[in-house]
Amino acid sequence: MFDEKRIILLTQPLATKEEVIRYLTHMENDCVQDADLYEQAVSDREVSFATYTIDGVAIPHAKSSAVETPFVSFARLKAPVTWGTEPGEDARMVFLIGVPEAAGGTDTNLHLKILAALSKKLMHASFRHRLEEASSTKELYQILQEIEEELK
Repeated sequence: MFDEKRIILLTQPLATKEEVIRYLTHMENDCVQDADLYEQAVSDREVSFATYTIDGVAIPHAKSSAVETPFVSFARLKAPVTWGTEPGEDARMVFLIGVPEAAGGTDTNLHLKILAALSKKLMHASFRHRLEEASSTKELYQILQEIEEELK
């Protein structure tokens, strides 16, 4: 699910949650067939319920017909972006989850399994700290592989 191409350390600041979602949904990703349609699904989900979680982490996600293969992207932002509905809910790290809409044997709860595995790791301050301190996408990829192991 994690791929080094979808793990980024942003060097340019993005000012809003919408800019972050647009950037992440439109980055090169062979799992997504229609970036605009997928962006709309993520944005609609975000409007119905903000996906800010804990200590600077947001997990926007959506099931969409625009997604062909399940994936998770990760971005560490240059500057925090207001994400949640409460003061101080600013995201510095963003996990974007994409899952195909259920069809023909597709695991309809896959996004919940991914969210659970992510949440389990993110509860630990030491894990979040390692994500914040990693100096390269390769190092981040190695850390994120721990989450993928949880899904097996």
